[in-house]
Amino acid sequence: MLLTKFTLVFISLFCGIYSSPQSDMVKHCISYYTTGQSFEINDLQGEHFAVYFWPPNQRQRDNCAIVSYKKLMQNEVNTASECEGDLPEDGSVMHGQYINGAGRKVILLVYGDGEVKNLVRPCKSASKYIYKRINDNYVLGINCSSSGRGMLLARTLPSASEVQDVVDGIEIMSGREGKPDCNLRT
Repeated sequence: MLLTKFTLVFISLFCGIYSSPQSDMVKHCISYYTTGQSFEINDLQGEHFAVYFWPPNQRQRDNCAIVSYKKLMQNEVNTASECEGDLPEDGSVMHGQYINGAGRKVILLVYGDGEVKNLVRPCKSASKYIYKRINDNYVLGINCSSSGRGMLLARTLPSASEVQDVVDGIEIMSGREGKPDCNLRT
């Protein structure tokens, strides 16, 4: 009995010490980057080039990753993930996919109302994402579950100078080191 109480106290202290900072970081990121402007996830529908990252990726690709998003019909939501509890019972869900640097297909499921969205890779925990429309061609994604890592998506493959002009105009990302992830048009 005493051993059981000790074990429960130890586990709760251990979990409190080691899980709280991550949660606090996510909350801090969300409060820093949210502006009260909601982003409609249906605006992700279609193809986007992943053209710029904050901080920069370690390796640069020859070609920009293309992330394809499609809105799931309600009957598709139930089968979109192999794991229970990954997705909400109702509401819009966007299904995204891209080929990573190792040549593997990666599935993304995005859902949520309001400004902060959930991005799930099936059978993994949900990341807290904030999306911001920059203009008709660009969307900024900020992963608050990954210390505010940013990614700029473009509907068409832009030139390096166009991307730099857009990046220079994104005030909330100013002062952060970033760079294109792939060869852009010249």
